[in-house]
Amino acid sequence: MIVHKEYMENAFAEFWIENRILYIRYKPDIFMDIEAARLIVADRVTFQKGKLYPILCYAEGIASSTKPARDYLAIKGSVLTLAIAYIASPKVSLAMLHFFKEINKPVVPSEIFTSEMAARKFLHTYLS
Repeated sequence: MIVHKEYMENAFAEFWIENRILYIRYKPDIFMDIEAARLIVADRVTFQKGKLYPILCYAEGIASSTKPARDYLAIKGSVLTLAIAYIASPKVSLAMLHFFKEINKPVVPSEIFTSEMAARKFLHTYLS
């Protein structure tokens, strides 16, 4: 694990804070099982140091995931989260992200975007 004041990285993802938004970018070809999901959430929560953030998530690195991992991310993964904006890309289809959102039902406001600008605009509505 690599940690700097505004940046952290583990085996599955990198995290950074910019303009009061927490960014998460998954590394390429990640298989998201329950162990990976738990580590990602634990490291993110540690990085946040108890502070709530809206999250912009680049999910293109996720190659596949298990149902227990998706369930965990939808519920426990929402700790210290104001809202989540997912960025869809050709590698991570809109259908896959919509499936996650509709079936796993994240407990915080969650939207899917193809534009980073639109995603940031959505998240800024959750900043006070």
